[in-house]
Amino acid sequence: MEKLYPGRKKKAFNITYDDGVLQDERFVALLNQYGIKGTFNLNSQLMQEQYSWVHPNGMQVKRLSPEQVKSLYDGHEIASHSLTHPYLHELPDEELYRQLKVDKENLENLFGRKVKGFAVPFDYYDDRIADCAKACGFLYARTSVCTGNFTPCTDAYHWKTGMYHLDPHLPDFIAAFLNTQEELAVCQIVGHSYDLDAENLWGTMELICAAVSGRDDIWFCTNAELVEFLCSRNTAE
Repeated sequence: MEKLYPGRKKKAFNITYDDGVLQDERFVALLNQYGIKGTFNLNSQLMQEQYSWVHPNGMQVKRLSPEQVKSLYDGHEIASHSLTHPYLHELPDEELYRQLKVDKENLENLFGRKVKGFAVPFDYYDDRIADCAKACGFLYARTSVCTGNFTPCTDAYHWKTGMYHLDPHLPDFIAAFLNTQEELAVCQIVGHSYDLDAENLWGTMELICAAVSGRDDIWFCTNAELVEFLCSRNTAE
């Protein structure tokens, strides 16, 4: 029997972006224009502080405030990215738990909906962080590991994505996804919307959105929807 996603779709597509910055306003509008769902990973304390920093190219990157994000992400997934974006592997157990648990609670209070996912800051990840994500009630923990393929990840608490959006092979990756015959193929793109300004990539991202949009063989989903579907399917098997 052919393996299919909801709606009898052969493939799944998801974009997951970190940090909750000013460029998300333009990026969400782009996704909405093309009917694509995103997963946005936020740091609640840094939003409250309206933290900003200077990009290596000199551009100032600004966090959105809680007031700015309340309705911005309607129709998209909100996930935790920790309270303050620290190197989690360096933290003692109590502070690690606080970073995840309190951020989850803050985001749920702000948006009035359940926060199911956690995206790990930076590239450092281990089983202790995975265990903490489970203990805090997250459905999954997304890492920064990119596979470069379309095979769904089988471990929700060591979740790997497809390709970082600054990878020069991204256009070829998208073209291969559109043509693949792999069962349950999933294309996931991970990044930060401020890169689209810093690297002048808005045109490239719009071409990608236009290429995948409107196809009757693609399921546009959030990361939580994808994980829930795959977990339920694995359980049924």
